[in-house]
Amino acid sequence: MRRWTVAAAVALLGSVAAQGQTQSQRPTFRGGTNLVLVDAYPRRDGHIVEGLTPEDFEVLEDGKVQAIDQFEFVRIEPVPEDERIDPKTQAEMVQLAADPHNRVFVVLLDSYHVSKSASKAAKWPLVNMLNRVLGKGDLIGVTTPKFPPSSLVLGRKLVSVEDQLTVEWGERDTLRSEEVEFFNSCFSVDPGNGQEMRGGDGAAGRRVADILIDRWREDKTLQHLKGLITRMGELREARTLVMAVTSGWRLFREDNALANMIGRLGGSPPQVGVPPGGGPIGILSRGGNALPSNSKCTSEALRLASLDDERVFLEIVSLANRNNIVFYPLSPGGLAAGDAHPSEFVTGGIDGLMADMDHARARADSAFTLANETDGVAIVNRNDFRNGLQRIINDVSAYYLLGYYSPNQTADGKLRRIKVRVKQKNVEVAARRGYVVPTAASVEAKAAAKAAVPAPPVAPVEVTEALKALDRIGVNDGLLVTAASGSAELSVIAELSGRTVEVGKWKAGGAVTVTVNGADGAVASGNARIEPGGRSALVRVPVGAGSGPWRVTAKLTGSDGTVDAAIDVRDQASRVMGSPIVFRGAGSGRAVLKPAAELLFHRTERVHVEFPLTAALDQREARLLDVRGRLVPAAPTLTEREVDGRLSLAVDLNLAPLSGGDYVIEITAGRGSDTERRHIALRVVR
Repeated sequence: MRRWTVAAAVALLGSVAAQGQTQSQRPTFRGGTNLVLVDAYPRRDGHIVEGLTPEDFEVLEDGKVQAIDQFEFVRIEPVPEDERIDPKTQAEMVQLAADPHNRVFVVLLDSYHVSKSASKAAKWPLVNMLNRVLGKGDLIGVTTPKFPPSSLVLGRKLVSVEDQLTVEWGERDTLRSEEVEFFNSCFSVDPGNGQEMRGGDGAAGRRVADILIDRWREDKTLQHLKGLITRMGELREARTLVMAVTSGWRLFREDNALANMIGRLGGSPPQVGVPPGGGPIGILSRGGNALPSNSKCTSEALRLASLDDERVFLEIVSLANRNNIVFYPLSPGGLAAGDAHPSEFVTGGIDGLMADMDHARARADSAFTLANETDGVAIVNRNDFRNGLQRIINDVSAYYLLGYYSPNQTADGKLRRIKVRVKQKNVEVAARRGYVVPTAASVEAKAAAKAAVPAPPVAPVEVTEALKALDRIGVNDGLLVTAASGSAELSVIAELSGRTVEVGKWKAGGAVTVTVNGADGAVASGNARIEPGGRSALVRVPVGAGSGPWRVTAKLTGSDGTVDAAIDVRDQASRVMGSPIVFRGAGSGRAVLKPAAELLFHRTERVHVEFPLTAALDQREARLLDVRGRLVPAAPTLTEREVDGRLSLAVDLNLAPLSGGDYVIEITAGRGSDTERRHIALRVVR
């Protein structure tokens, strides 16, 4: 069993743990004073000790007792969801996160190290636990290794958290994903003998592709952890509680045997020269039997074989302590006897089975160590996952906020060590263990780096044109209308504006009449209803073989009166895909979709777009772009299917991970030599 302590190793890295809470801005030196706020969690038998006074505490900085100038006991009472108000802007979110009176929770869904079934088991225990601890000022966000930490959004409502937990986000036992397909294509068959490529993983013999996939996934998660810790340290000085839903990590070390195998399979450099009999200089032969896509496959595999994740883990612990991050690893999969995936076959006899059990223990050990070294609690290797969460509730229910003025005025960039004690028996205290004072040079360098940031790129023309559709948002209250031309019909969407719905109008719905006037004088019409409590209707109006343009008018009639809207529609000639039809729905993939004419969406919703197709596709891609045309790492999903006898391409995008702002979905589809690209703009609000 590899249970080890990182305290000594962390010291070798030049770090001391930094736990607890401090003031909302980083310590600054003005007028000879430096106010330091430290949150302290004195516990007896796992529960916060209440009723303490300043005289019960002793705070030391670098071994010297400090006079406590500020003292406050903070108890957090949970409040219902409707009493928690999300920040309205990014700037407000940053301001709230910096306040030490506001607790911040981050749920890390370690998708690469949790199975699908375990991810399902985690949802309701987590949601119920958070509902029992979240106070009115608390903030919460969800992140995964698939998204950069900079995209983390902190809010106060659990709706978006529930939406992200609803999907089967666990991928540890997933057989089809980008990295799995890449490594399987490179390392499934030994090009030298045509046999399955197998290598040693301890005493266990496994497929080389599976070994590399495990290493790739662990590297992605650990690098994400480093970025997340840094991000939260930038946002706040006070304690951040990270609930990492994970089975833990093996902490791979450099594997020379694996590297040698990859090097051998990669082949030696090719011989270059003039071929016998003359001719142009070129490749004469290639040493060994090289892997396909030699440079990419080999270079990535060699990088993974040289990982030293134990060192990276020590850096993570050190960084967490410096930035006041407390980890609560949560493993919803229960007690794990072995580590191999269900899809793998582990060889090596009894030694292989013992090695596989050691791997499982190593994962649990890393989770325990991360919790212990940051004053958190690990709910790992327990089949009572729900009951284990009660310990976290006890851990975060209340705390003391202590303030003192540091006598050390030197802005030298060094660590100030903090120790908090309680003058009572049998009381353990978790508190911030230190802070680093920025130097004047580092502050100037940071300001210079910020000033040197280049101007953002100019958005491509097609992105700019797509964003113009958002100019109509908020201009017209009442009814909005859009229309998409298809084969012999127009699909017309009439939708009440969000502002109209918010003020309580048209609760009873009404009758929708759509009239289409063609350029040739032909008139067509259709009818539908907006049901009570609803806000939109889709009307399909047959227009025959007409090619437009058309004048489309939609009229809504009901107990609130009459309101109408009109637009001009041109036929969008297409050899591949027709005009898009946009729908909105709740974050859950099982929620009913409603047609949408207003391209304004909340983060609790998802966007669904359908393009009619002329025939089946052989190429398709969807990307999410920002207003500058830069890629946003939240890939929409594509599905080609038949609906009501119509072949269509469906695009789905869950908005929960996104921050507020404008985005563009770019869809590229093709068949043979015909390729078309479309852009759909949308605005996301909280």
